[in-house]
Amino acid sequence: MNEDPAIAQTGMLAWAKHEAKEVGLITLYFLFCFGVAFLLQKLFLASHDIEVYVLSTLVIAALVVAKVVVVLDQTHAGTRFDLSLPLGAVALYKTLVYAVAVLVVLFLETVIDVYRESHSLRAAVLEIWAHRDWNHLLANVLCGGLAFAGYHLYAGLDRRLGKGTLRRLVTTRGADYEGDAR
Repeated sequence: MNEDPAIAQTGMLAWAKHEAKEVGLITLYFLFCFGVAFLLQKLFLASHDIEVYVLSTLVIAALVVAKVVVVLDQTHAGTRFDLSLPLGAVALYKTLVYAVAVLVVLFLETVIDVYRESHSLRAAVLEIWAHRDWNHLLANVLCGGLAFAGYHLYAGLDRRLGKGTLRRLVTTRGADYEGDAR
């Protein structure tokens, strides 16, 4: 049971690298997608002379969504139809499931914030419900849904072609493949 500290440290370093790669790449994808959405929001509001600062919201949203995706990708709900349905149907199913999961997480986060002020769970939920903004919610659902759909289509194609194949196809020149027909 006496584990060598060097081995334990190497194991922790390997775990940290794996987590950074898994969550990091997904976070960058959602950072880009949400960045476009927040930029559009900022531009629309600027036409009404309303200044908004969304960088911290953008980073936190991308991190939260990326972690939710990584966790759900490891669950039965996330892998349920991977092998039995066409890729489009799987991507649509996952997009809906993941969007609902993110909405639940964000709702709970909002409830916790309001609960700290009101000290009553019921009052917190009623406060959130009374001040909901359906337009803002719909815009977030649409942007998030499109981002999820893109992610699931890419990840599904990559999984079906062989992990890393799609990334290599996207990031290398056609001349780099030896078997290219000319």
